[in-house]
Amino acid sequence: MKRKNFKYLILVISIFFLGACSVQELEKYNEDFKGDWRSSVYYSPQAGDSIRNYLKVDGSNSAFGLLCDKSTAFDGCLYYQQGKAKYNKASKGLQIGNSVQNIYQIDQEPFINSDGVWEMLIDSISYFKY
Repeated sequence: MKRKNFKYLILVISIFFLGACSVQELEKYNEDFKGDWRSSVYYSPQAGDSIRNYLKVDGSNSAFGLLCDKSTAFDGCLYYQQGKAKYNKASKGLQIGNSVQNIYQIDQEPFINSDGVWEMLIDSISYFKY
């Protein structure tokens, strides 16, 4: 019976390490993420105004602001996270800082669009490098 428990323990530890290996710093995964990004201005019923989202990918100084002032980066954001940007290759999830409460889905990695501008999609919203 002990041998069966040992095999189970090895299996669980292996799965844990495989999952942990799929998470890495975002800019080490793909340097194209590095820089300052923002969404287009859009109306948000939740904010009751026209807003935009911001993303800064810069090592441990990364930040993600949702529903922010449309004119000033990261000003008046309803949601704000700061810290290291991490990427989970298995789930295509973006995590900012140590909190796992909010994981964002990277739908399309950075690319140069038809207008010659860097663009990416996070949670179905386009972000543009500026």
